[in-house]
Amino acid sequence: MLVSKQPGKLCRGFSIVELMVAMAIFSILGGMGFQAFQVFRGKSSENLSKRLVLQMEARKAIVTLYRELQEGIEVVSPTSGCTLPYLVYKDYINNVRMVYLVEDPIRTKEEGQTVFKAMTVTYDPSGISVKEPRCLMQHVIKLNFTTYSPGGCLISATLRGGHGDFSVINFVRLKNVSSQEDL
Repeated sequence: MLVSKQPGKLCRGFSIVELMVAMAIFSILGGMGFQAFQVFRGKSSENLSKRLVLQMEARKAIVTLYRELQEGIEVVSPTSGCTLPYLVYKDYINNVRMVYLVEDPIRTKEEGQTVFKAMTVTYDPSGISVKEPRCLMQHVIKLNFTTYSPGGCLISATLRGGHGDFSVINFVRLKNVSSQEDL
């Protein structure tokens, strides 16, 4: 440390008090900057984690939906060439199945926009067995079915989570479509 001839002053004209005040201000500003960095980094990683979880859940839900549809024989609605937000099809034992959307109030409140659940229900035309609706997918913003033939359907879906969207599109061919000809 360089000492000047005047007590309490350093060589270059700065007093010790001025130096201490400047160091305190820089320390406070540095601490605030570090805290802001931590907050922003934490929020972005939290949103990224939510989006990755959403993608994993979406893939599992889409696979479940594909398996459900592949048990079908014939798409009843929408008719060939049309697009609707629901799907009605017959399965191999002639039950009528439907995939449709129901609003999810909890997710709607979390996301700040309307979010749905994709539900499925099975109707037995003979009336022997009644099945309760069950959830196939969550976090759905949009779900459309476009029928190209009685045995194939294009599915397009947009899911939302972590204040971000994730879209999927895929064609599903009903596996049992040829079994109808065998009956």
